[in-house]
Amino acid sequence: MKGVILAAGEGKRIQSITYGGIPKELLPIGNVPTIRFPIEALKLAGVRNLFIVIAPQTKHGIVDGLQSGEKFGTKICYVVQDSSNHLRGMGPAILTVSDLIGENEDFVVACGDSIVCDFSSGNPLDCIKPLIHVHKVTNALATLLVYPRRDNFQRFGVIKFKELYERNGIFYGPVERMIEKPSLELAKEFFIDGFCFISTGYYVFKPRIFDYITKTKPGAKNEVQITDSMAMALENGEKICAVVHARNGGNSIMPCEYWDVGIPDDYKAANKRLLNEDLDKWIKAEERT
Repeated sequence: MKGVILAAGEGKRIQSITYGGIPKELLPIGNVPTIRFPIEALKLAGVRNLFIVIAPQTKHGIVDGLQSGEKFGTKICYVVQDSSNHLRGMGPAILTVSDLIGENEDFVVACGDSIVCDFSSGNPLDCIKPLIHVHKVTNALATLLVYPRRDNFQRFGVIKFKELYERNGIFYGPVERMIEKPSLELAKEFFIDGFCFISTGYYVFKPRIFDYITKTKPGAKNEVQITDSMAMALENGEKICAVVHARNGGNSIMPCEYWDVGIPDDYKAANKRLLNEDLDKWIKAEERT
């Protein structure tokens, strides 16, 4: 299985920190560049052949830093996203690799500025194996990793579970509905146990997803949202599943850790939390960019 890491976003939300001079994916969390966290998560899940989608204006910093990926046990191929059609959002970024994925080859997608951790496990970065496992078992078109939040969920894509199961400490289930950036009133209809479930930016897809992305009309700011593409697939009878990034607290949902580093408050929170950890245990100094 191949992995795709998206690192072509403009990073406008975090320009108060980057001043537009550094890709958000290279912002340091402690002494580790942000993009190394999704790379490590994919590697620990057995996904070592990676495509990194980059923008023409920011490619040099990322390519110069990560290089071939060999020094941290991966093989990286860089794909420059064509911006001539002026389409934005995750959809066009994922389409960039459509000719590089086999016809029957499922693939993992991760946002380069998204960090997921589970400090209850032996290695806190080793937490997307359940996502891949559920995708294979359910044979879904798409499986996404979602995070349970009680507030500040209106800026994300959110999902409504048709059913929510718990097996071997993993919460997962089929998706009934999904919507990008819902109103507060609409999002409340999606609640389970006081939680709304937001996309973390980690997905596993079958190649058929490319057809749905191509058919998805741009929305606000000319963005083609992957949430809208998956919603279209649901309406067409496709199976979409979700895995909750949480642990079982005695038949209750206990959220793990998730940060969208492209948001200034999340970037600060990630640093505050992870600076208290010995990151050298998980990402060796000689392997960093």
